[in-house]
Amino acid sequence: MSTANDRARGLMVGIAAGNLLGVPVEGRTKDDVRHRFPGGIHDITARPGYPDDDDLAQSLIIAEAAEEGPLDVEDLGHRFWEWGEVNGLGMGNLTSQVLALFGGSPPRRLGRGTLDDVRQPMGMAIEDASREAWGGKSAGNGALMRCAPIAVRWRDDAVALARNSIVSAVPTHWDRRCGWSCVALNVGIAAALRGETMDADALIATSEETVLPSLPELSQYGYEAGMPRSVRIAVAQAASLGIDEVEFDGWNLGFTLLALRAGLTSLWRAPDFEEGLRAVVEAGGDTDTNGAVAGAVLGARFGIDAIPQRWRDRIAELRQGRTPLEEYADMLEAARG
Repeated sequence: MSTANDRARGLMVGIAAGNLLGVPVEGRTKDDVRHRFPGGIHDITARPGYPDDDDLAQSLIIAEAAEEGPLDVEDLGHRFWEWGEVNGLGMGNLTSQVLALFGGSPPRRLGRGTLDDVRQPMGMAIEDASREAWGGKSAGNGALMRCAPIAVRWRDDAVALARNSIVSAVPTHWDRRCGWSCVALNVGIAAALRGETMDADALIATSEETVLPSLPELSQYGYEAGMPRSVRIAVAQAASLGIDEVEFDGWNLGFTLLALRAGLTSLWRAPDFEEGLRAVVEAGGDTDTNGAVAGAVLGARFGIDAIPQRWRDRIAELRQGRTPLEEYADMLEAARG
């Protein structure tokens, strides 16, 4: 029987496993993935020498900020800008647009830069940049891919969990569907970390109830009571449909609600870590992000020992010289007080 710390460690390593397993087939259709890998995707084939991809890198940014205390939109904006300047690998279009507005020019994405290379941002406030880049239409999955460490830090404080989940989205993903997706996912992950199960109705009700106390603050970002209908539908669909019944490789492959379905379907229906994660990646579409989301969920559900040792060894090899992901989990566990 895994402990809460085993599951927290599984969450952090699971993000990397899903991200790395999905990178080689990112953007490809399900049929193309099956053609290229007729026996399925079994191994992490990423080559060494690269910095962390955006799904993992931004998750670590969130973990580091959460360890220090409640998240702050402006602070996160500066952290994402620094990442864009020194790394930026895999940065999504929406985040790139936001950071260009925030910085006054696009981040340089140096790949292997250091903090000494970071320029000061000279553009608009991060919340204004996020709202302008959004333009009333874009609900990408970039906030959802990075939010899972919040569930470790605040798994037993439902109100703080909901508040910080939304704040984590605001700097780059202004659309309410993005923040609510983060709340829904993290409510489910927090239950898994506690060793509990939570059905779709309870997840929706808990999400709505726990956001309410923070609305005086969150209203400045356009949030109001009640989960948007489209998010509620996505949660319900995740409870009733299998991965193979959802079109992940269509024109909207980077949509936050698709990634949410990948995560929650993994929470409720995956038989184990490996089979669950492979099903998500082999479904095609935005495979690295869907994989990162599903990997976090599956790690929280099954624990680190359920992650295949060959994947864990490969992740450690690729990240040699960097802080082990298990230490981030331990750090967040310690911060819970």
